[in-house]
Formats: sequence, C-alpha cells, structure tokens
Amino acid sequence: MSDTLKTPDIETDDRTAAAFEQGQERDRFALEVVFLAVLAVVVIAAFFEALTYDLVSSRTPFVIMVPLMGLIAFQAARMARSGMWGAVGGRIARVWSGNNPYFNKILVIMLCSVLLLGAVLVIGHYAAIFAFIFVLVRALARERLKLSLLVAAITTVVIFALFEVGFDIELYRGLIIRYLQGYRDF
Repeated sequence: MSDTLKTPDIETDDRTAAAFEQGQERDRFALEVVFLAVLAVVVIAAFFEALTYDLVSSRTPFVIMVPLMGLIAFQAARMARSGMWGAVGGRIARVWSGNNPYFNKILVIMLCSVLLLGAVLVIGHYAAIFAFIFVLVRALARERLKLSLLVAAITTVVIFALFEVGFDIELYRGLIIRYLQGYRDF
C-alpha cells in the first residue's frame, strides 16, 4: 500500500515552474519585438515626413526623433544579442489570446499614449505631459500622491527648460489656449 502513495517530486515542480517562467519570458520578448518594430516604423515615417517641413518647423521633430531612433537601435541591438529569437511568430499568435499580463500592460501603455496625443491636442504639451506622468506614477505605479505630483512637476519643468530655454522651441499650447488667444480652430 505504501508503494502507491508517492511524495510529490519537488524537482519536477521546480522544472515545471522554470519552464513556465522561461515561456513567459519568451512571450514578453516576442511582444517587445512587435512593440519595437511598430515604434520604429512610426518614428521613421514621422522623421521622413518632418524632412518635408521648413527647417524652422522641423527642429522639434528632429530633436525628439533622432535620439528616439538611437534608443530604438540600441534596444534592437541589445535584443539581437539575447538569443531568444526562436519561434517569435508563434509566440506572438499565442499572446493575442489575451491571457498574457505583459501584453495587457503594453495595451494599457499604448492606450495611455493615444490619450496623451489627444490631451496634447486639446490642452497642450505641458499640461498633457504633467497629467500623463501623474497618471502613470499614481495609477499604474501606485505611488503616493505627493510623490506623483512631485515627479510630474519636475518632469514638466525639465521639459519646459529643455525646449523653451535650451532649444528655443515653443511646444504646442493646445486648442483651448489657441481659442482663448482668438484663433477659431473649431
């Protein structure tokens, strides 16, 4: 009778957990590949579109996109050295099932980015950046209110100083400010 009762094999459980974690890591890598590819396409398309602008108007896109393209290239090179390129396509299809927490986080970040774009259009860069950073730090990172406000304020001030003072580039103020200044855009 005692032969039929077996103790759980802890080593097998450890191997199963390690395999699961490795599979999750490969799913995350596949999503990162897709995200980086989409971001690269959008940034490169915007860069070539900015080439058609007058030089005065294209300074802002170039100041933003050139370092961003460098960061994309750096991340792509880092990912190329990781050795996790096997079956990326199959993993991407599996991740679309909706049960992957990394995929859900990416969707939330993408939604936040779209909302940031809408907020920039309506209330301008500085107010939108402040609100975006505040929401990210407060809601997604679940930090204290005081820290969330501090990080959002410091980030906004640094961006203001960098663009308005350092580069002498006026960022878009938003439709509301334009309306109050007498422009009738809508």
